[in-house]
Amino acid sequence: MTREERHSRSILFPGIGHEGQERIAGFSIAVVGVGAVGAAAAEIAARAGVGSLTLVDRDVVEESNLSRQLLFDSDDAAHVVPKATAAAKRLREIAPGVAARAIVVDLTAGNARDVLSGHDLVLDGSDNFETRLLVSDAARAFGMPSIYAACVGDEGRVAVAVPGSTPCLRCYLESLPPAGSTPTCDTVGIVPTLPPLVASVAVTEALRLAVGAEPSRGVLALSVWDGGLRSRRSLEAARPSPSCPVCSGARFPALEGEGAAEVVKLCGRRSVQVAPSGRGRPDFDALEARLARVGEVRRSPQLLNADLGGISLTIFSDGRCVVRGTEDPGRAVALYDRYVGR
Repeated sequence: MTREERHSRSILFPGIGHEGQERIAGFSIAVVGVGAVGAAAAEIAARAGVGSLTLVDRDVVEESNLSRQLLFDSDDAAHVVPKATAAAKRLREIAPGVAARAIVVDLTAGNARDVLSGHDLVLDGSDNFETRLLVSDAARAFGMPSIYAACVGDEGRVAVAVPGSTPCLRCYLESLPPAGSTPTCDTVGIVPTLPPLVASVAVTEALRLAVGAEPSRGVLALSVWDGGLRSRRSLEAARPSPSCPVCSGARFPALEGEGAAEVVKLCGRRSVQVAPSGRGRPDFDALEARLARVGEVRRSPQLLNADLGGISLTIFSDGRCVVRGTEDPGRAVALYDRYVGR
């Protein structure tokens, strides 16, 4: 089957046409975070004819992923296959013409330039604000559009950022929320049908940029449960913030390592300390309410401890968290992101 035959219905759509489909075929996207949103976005992009996809993720496939994360199966979970590796293999089966590349790393200030440069767009499906700001800053540094796509519970968000045209994520999020104040999928769950919906919107925005359409403005919010599907778009008139160091000062804090968590392996204790940068006192009330749903929680004025089946998290009033039950700094950070949130 020729490419024209495969994408004939897209070509019939006036907004795409022959020229637009050719542009899509020559388009390259880096997908950061191959979880529920990122995996769905990668599959939709590959099926739509995007020519090159780079999949960036530090994690492995687990059984609990399979109810909501596309591209993976029980065999991947049984063999503890890295998500990026499993996704790239599956994408090549779905769309043999796609150049799908897996990069199994934790995206950091030290590797972001090498990982992300050279793409036409980066789609951020990550699960923490530290990585989201790193993706945003890196995209601006390279003069590259980025799309923020996230969801938790029954709510999703999508925002398009284009240098010289729209605010960046840092403009919208001038300060980070306190540790523990924002929910995560591992503490409040998620409607399993929501991630593909958010991914579809995000990839639609990517396709629009690929064919030369003007970027959508503002932040699109979706909710899918109470009252059914609802959407609203906010901040459409927003402009790059004069206080944003990226948009007003051409400085890229996350690429300089600013805001990165300090991670220290504690000698002889099968414990790792994660100390997020620039955070105030954690929201112990919100943390206790959420973590009590998934484990045993004990609390004092100075700390909150959660036992979560084989591992425990001790969060201190200064924002530090000691993760007990692992010696792997990467796993400790992943567990912190899942249960506390950055």
